[in-house]
Amino acid sequence: MQQFEGRVAVVTGAASGMGKAFAERFAIAGMKVVLADVEQEALETAVREFTQREFDVLGVRTDVARPEAVEELARRAIDAYGKIHVVCNNAGVAADSEAVSLLGGAVVPMWEQPLSDWEWTVAVNFWGVVHGIRTFLPLLLAHGEDGHVVNTASIAGLTSGPRLPIYGATKHAVVRLSEALHLQLAGLPSKVKVSVLCPGGVNTRIALSVRNRPAELWDSAAGRPTAGELAAREQEWAARTGPTGLAPEAVAEQVFQAIQNEQFYILPHAEYDEAVRTRMENILARRNP
Repeated sequence: MQQFEGRVAVVTGAASGMGKAFAERFAIAGMKVVLADVEQEALETAVREFTQREFDVLGVRTDVARPEAVEELARRAIDAYGKIHVVCNNAGVAADSEAVSLLGGAVVPMWEQPLSDWEWTVAVNFWGVVHGIRTFLPLLLAHGEDGHVVNTASIAGLTSGPRLPIYGATKHAVVRLSEALHLQLAGLPSKVKVSVLCPGGVNTRIALSVRNRPAELWDSAAGRPTAGELAAREQEWAARTGPTGLAPEAVAEQVFQAIQNEQFYILPHAEYDEAVRTRMENILARRNP
């Protein structure tokens, strides 16, 4: 895809982090951008910021775990701009039992993690991508113009380890889903291409995604973190990722270039290449992880 001026992009998880950086990069390229996010206040702030910069944007509060919400997002985008050319299925979360692990805490055995942690993470990270594909692909295929889908996975979707079993499982699923989508589209007379993004540490607020967890998906045995606890966690996460984490804008630039180059795998962190290689070689050699 080479033509961006006047085209339309839809980005989920667009109120902060990588999603906001994607939206900004597309807007700089002259695209009209629909920002979708479940966090209303942050979404309004992002839309206001982009509007002040004279970007053509629309904000739509969207819970990607709900198919009807994603369908409404598509309707709003079509009503506003007529067509959609780029879709970034980017919204993602990490449950509290795994966010602690991200911060260097003990690994909670998966059989002890609350079922609600599984339900929430799978609903957003996996079903959110499924809903995005099922809703937007027919629209991208219908207009016959160049199009691109970017699914956000993680380096955790290409590697193995004891940490992040729920999060990692959803990201492995997104990689596999994206590979199948790429191959299915390659067998059609279609101009729609696919990329899967597998970053490592990025300076986002993923460790604080619990702030957007629905009340009905809280396990009664695990209390919601207080505002003070979340603030302390944010400081700890910034201290942990700041020195080594990529800026979201750097990832956004790689995503933009991948769309231009029709590049499927986007791996911004080369330092994980050996871990990916080790896993693949272990599989081929029939060795244990």
